[in-house]
Amino acid sequence: MDDERRSDPTSRLLEDFVREVSEQVVVPELPGRHRGPPRRAPGVPRGVRVLAAVVTVAAVVAAVALVVVYGPRSARISPGRTPATQPSPGPTQPTPGTTSTVPSVTATEQITYQPFTATGIDPSLHVTSQVTGTCIRYGGGAAGRFSYRCFSTPGGVYDPCFAGPTSTAAPLVCPTSPTSDDVVELAVTSITSNEPPSAAKIPWAMQLSGGQVCLLVSAAWGGLGPYACQASGNQESVADCHTPVAAQPLWTAACQAQETDASPFAASSVTKVWY
Repeated sequence: MDDERRSDPTSRLLEDFVREVSEQVVVPELPGRHRGPPRRAPGVPRGVRVLAAVVTVAAVVAAVALVVVYGPRSARISPGRTPATQPSPGPTQPTPGTTSTVPSVTATEQITYQPFTATGIDPSLHVTSQVTGTCIRYGGGAAGRFSYRCFSTPGGVYDPCFAGPTSTAAPLVCPTSPTSDDVVELAVTSITSNEPPSAAKIPWAMQLSGGQVCLLVSAAWGGLGPYACQASGNQESVADCHTPVAAQPLWTAACQAQETDASPFAASSVTKVWY
């Protein structure tokens, strides 16, 4: 500590000053220690000597205080050298137990397709054309609701079509896909079947785990179909599928890559079904 104090210029200056002033102070001798009379500076009045002693002592006290405050203590607590560059934080580590991948579907979602509001066709839908035709009514969809297979006058087939709040008195809505907003508006001229709703629910559309959407087609399929799958950008395309089988948590459907008798059927997971 002595070496540290002596290395500080301020400390050395103050200590020299204290030593020089201390040498000039006349300390009066205490009674009893010397038998002779007390020593006095010749020719100096006593009041002046007392005043000088007081001033000197005050100066010594002030100098000591400066040494304590600004001396080696401040040198010890001075900050160290600031580094030229600060270390940059490393990459953020993922929280244990989490992954960056999107979780896959774990259960089949059952959806009731509803293209109408209380006042008519849902305004969010886009009507691509308006046609007129006859329809066959059949059940098997959502509870208490009929579906229609319709034939327009120019020769188009629309399946399924759905009736709104006023039944067939207003145009039906025939979607091209449950995932598209494009629909056809069909005005019914006649209904050739009066089939009651079926207790068995059969989806009119389903979506496979690969993303393809397959629509129910009421036609003579033989051993193929009855779901025809729409074209998809996926590498593993599917042509058609059998009716999906309900299971927990995921439904399955037997599908084939090509619509031929030689193309084998393989099980595919179903992520969504629409009624």
